[in-house]
Amino acid sequence: MHTIAQKKGGASLDEIEWQDSFLSNNDASFPNDPTGELPNSWGAAEASFHIRGVTYLKDRKKVKGKGTLIELVSANMLKSTNKQDDFAGRSGSICQKFADMDRPDFFFIVNMQIPAPTATYHIAFYYETTTPIKDVPLLKNFVDGDDAYRNARFKLIPRVSKGPWIIKQSVGNRPCLLGQILKIQYVRGNNYLELDIDVGSSTIAKKVANRVLSSFNNLIVEAAFLIQGNTLEELPEHLLGTCRMSHIDISKVPLVVWLIATLFSSASLSAASEKKLNIIVPVSSVKEA
Repeated sequence: MHTIAQKKGGASLDEIEWQDSFLSNNDASFPNDPTGELPNSWGAAEASFHIRGVTYLKDRKKVKGKGTLIELVSANMLKSTNKQDDFAGRSGSICQKFADMDRPDFFFIVNMQIPAPTATYHIAFYYETTTPIKDVPLLKNFVDGDDAYRNARFKLIPRVSKGPWIIKQSVGNRPCLLGQILKIQYVRGNNYLELDIDVGSSTIAKKVANRVLSSFNNLIVEAAFLIQGNTLEELPEHLLGTCRMSHIDISKVPLVVWLIATLFSSASLSAASEKKLNIIVPVSSVKEA
């Protein structure tokens, strides 16, 4: 599942065709919905999460967020037989297309990898900014920092805005430094940073995530991502971005199996093989020779 949201002002992202070779095209079944009322949709949640205020180091007071540093422009959800990393680095991804066009956009991708009994689910959120990251010191320090720094700062604030009480209690709404409890692979590209988050690396997180998956069609799940502010210069905190998933029907999530293109003998794949391109494609898109 994937789709593209309209940007506010300037050219819209869908002016450039989204041709990710590793995703099934299910725009109609997984649309962006700003209201959050449409079943099986995604969108940006309201920035009303409580974050550290400017005086937090003195009085521990938190304030409501007032916007995000980067914009949610796309989301996708799929399942596969094993864990998939670095969506942004694959041939045909929107990040690669923009890099080839020398566009200034920088992408921040959060790829949640959730192992379930029969498959691994991937829920990926694509955030984008045209502001040079050097002009956003908090973001630049995170993007260019080492993994130890990133793991100590990347924070998730979850909430279930609609759903059974037991699910709300399981998920909670307390901020969490994800890198302290889950394994995160950080992939730095020329115009992106992707966080591949292995939810299965924690038994407790895996159990909670699977409970959410089993009830997803009855839930509205929201989250905020931010970089924790630990010093006076880093306060107040600012939300990087937010997301929302509304009443997701996981039976509609496509199963995609990846195979290396050089295994096939079709003309198009042979041409790619001759160029020594490591193209990965959904097996459903490969026709027999």
